[in-house]
Amino acid sequence: MSSPNPTCWVIDHPAHFQFFAPFIRGGHEADILVLSSRPEVQTMFRAREGRLPHRPHLWVDRPVGEGIGRFRRLILARRRLQAVRSFLRKHPLVNRVVVKGASLEILAGKKEKCMERIYISDTESNHIAHRIALRGATNILLPESWRESDATQIVTDYRVKRYPGILPDIYIDTEQGISMRNQAVEQLRESIGGMTSEKSTAPIVFHRRIIGGGIHDGDEVIDYQYWIRDLPVHFIHTKESAIEATDGVWDMPMQIAMFDGVLTGSTTTAAEAVIHGMPTFLISKAERGFLDELESRSPDLLFRWRSTSSDGFDRTTHDWIEAMQRDRRTSQIRKDSLAFFERELGPVA
Repeated sequence: MSSPNPTCWVIDHPAHFQFFAPFIRGGHEADILVLSSRPEVQTMFRAREGRLPHRPHLWVDRPVGEGIGRFRRLILARRRLQAVRSFLRKHPLVNRVVVKGASLEILAGKKEKCMERIYISDTESNHIAHRIALRGATNILLPESWRESDATQIVTDYRVKRYPGILPDIYIDTEQGISMRNQAVEQLRESIGGMTSEKSTAPIVFHRRIIGGGIHDGDEVIDYQYWIRDLPVHFIHTKESAIEATDGVWDMPMQIAMFDGVLTGSTTTAAEAVIHGMPTFLISKAERGFLDELESRSPDLLFRWRSTSSDGFDRTTHDWIEAMQRDRRTSQIRKDSLAFFERELGPVA
């Protein structure tokens, strides 16, 4: 296992906080954080007490998003690169940069002569980030399930190491999820029944919709709202749920375990739900190796719809709803995933 090195941890997405938090807690007191200014990350940072040690931090803008053109992206990327370089110069003890998908910091680390620059990805379609990472990374960590035909150049690079399992294997606690469901399910059902008595026995489903602001998301999002209006389930939409409240956002990967099932366009939420043993309906054109692995692990839990046409949609929803009637079981956690990342990133706490 690696000893903690003073590290710049880059948080560009809420799931990055979940994944990196144990390593930051087990890390070096000279660590620093680079944080994306997206609202979910800001919310998690404000609610970090007891979850993250206090470390110097820098807020940066994402050079992606709906309505941001190519020229604007270039300006934002250049500003971010310059800001991170300046931040690294203010913290000369830092000799390592660790990112998940956010490759600009890899270049900043190279220019500021950080000796170790670790790029982690589980998203084959993030081609621009891969190309940037290849220019500056010293280590590239990809899953064993990587779809090699979708991103050939990076996977064949000599710097690549393949990790077992999927990233939520690191931070999902299935036993806690079971406990949370046992404590909350009856109260949740009673509250739902009080509001809509005709649906009081219907499955209660957590619904998380994504907009698709990521640079690789645009071609993957499916507009399915009309298709699900009359499904015989009770949806708890993200905005209806306390999960989106300021202090609850850290607990979202655990709190979804309270529900009977999940419907989402988010590949991350789908992966977290399947690990909890929840029948999960993913509506997205996204292709990911880690989704293929989950389908192999739990073929009776992950239901996928990849088409923009609704032809045949009813058959898949029927199978998903039927799965929610069965007893809950947990998916198998890959414990070797944590062992791999402790060797590469350092101890957890």
